[in-house]
Amino acid sequence: MDYATIICDLKNSARLENRQQIQYELIETIKQANSDFADIIASPFIITLGDEWQGLLKNPEEYSEVIDFFRRKLPSIDFYCGVGIGEINIFDFELTVNQLDGPSFHKARKAINIAKRLNYSLVLIQ
Repeated sequence: MDYATIICDLKNSARLENRQQIQYELIETIKQANSDFADIIASPFIITLGDEWQGLLKNPEEYSEVIDFFRRKLPSIDFYCGVGIGEINIFDFELTVNQLDGPSFHKARKAINIAKRLNYSLVLIQ
């Protein structure tokens, strides 16, 4: 079964003048996303590294709906998105998303790195 791993990261977050305010906005937006999309989320979104957040969707086809939600809720914030579509190897969904593993996660990490290197808003790897 294929899943969609989504990794997002704020662009130039260290240079943001209102970084603390933006981090609080991000936290509230992540909470709302986890609530609004609970039926399609396999592992909830959490902040994983600094200003990076990650989540796992049960249905790969719905990744754009979730990314659009983040873009609508955070209109003044630029961020990169890396999406990996594929299988996962660890199915213990009591663990947090950053404790899971598999091809979906590896593809998403590769995708976010490409997005950052090429300054793309979104990179998807299937």
